[in-house]
Amino acid sequence: MTLPDDRHYSEEELLMHLLGEELPEVGTTVSAHLGRCGQCRAIFQEYQQVRESILRWQAPEISEENWRSRKIQLLDTLREERRQARTGGLLPSIVRMLQGAWSYALENPLPTLGYVVVAVAFASERTITIFRLDRILPATNEVLAILKQVL
Repeated sequence: MTLPDDRHYSEEELLMHLLGEELPEVGTTVSAHLGRCGQCRAIFQEYQQVRESILRWQAPEISEENWRSRKIQLLDTLREERRQARTGGLLPSIVRMLQGAWSYALENPLPTLGYVVVAVAFASERTITIFRLDRILPATNEVLAILKQVL
């Protein structure tokens, strides 16, 4: 399948080209287009830079001893939670889980705020769509568009 040469390629198509996951004839057409189109080439080069920076990421090695101790600690925690769930019921387990989430939120306020914003935006969009509030409040679509750009 050949794509028309007089259009800009979508970001998905450019990403597929970068990863080499398209048909060879499509790849040839996209390469030729990138040679002529500065706008598509700029997007493609941005994807290349992101990919290169991702490939440079390095995860520190965890020693075998550290790995074993973390594994043992995790297994002990899971066993203790299972034991407490059997003896204390469901409510204490839920309370412990919420306490852990609250502690994380206090220690990491910015990522937590991001999660909350995403959840509220998703819930708001679903609510607006289900109840068709966008017909009642035309500006709702504009607000959602702004949220999507920010997120």
